[in-house]
Amino acid sequence: MISYRREVRLRDLEIFMLFKDNVSMGYLIIEDLRRPLNENELQRLPFCIMDKEDIEDIKNTIKIDTVLDGDDYSDEDKEIFEEIAMDLVDGKPHCAYLIKTHVNEKFFYDLPVDPGPKDYQKLLDLVGSNFNISNKSSFEDDHLMYLSQD
Repeated sequence: MISYRREVRLRDLEIFMLFKDNVSMGYLIIEDLRRPLNENELQRLPFCIMDKEDIEDIKNTIKIDTVLDGDDYSDEDKEIFEEIAMDLVDGKPHCAYLIKTHVNEKFFYDLPVDPGPKDYQKLLDLVGSNFNISNKSSFEDDHLMYLSQD
């Protein structure tokens, strides 16, 4: 059974811990880039079925990264992670979704039992995010007691 637990919830960023049969497998990062696709992203994606007008209609980009601790996960597991991610984001018109899986055993080996803002920042750096959470006041212990962490 695959499940998840939300670790970080900010306005434009959510980080989830992924589990399979109650064993941690990695992280799921959902980031709202609040911008259309850029040229580099357009070249990497298979938009051959979209014409220029359809591409120009995209007003926002949601970036979804899965970070796993090894290569020993099946394609079926990876697909389930993508399905979970797509269920967690609201399917909106005019949005593009960039989905990528990363494998980094060293990150998980160095990760403390109770990760903090600096550890999550390392995770974001690993996936190439420009988001900076190292100085967010949302990580104060008394603030994390509430459902909404914004």
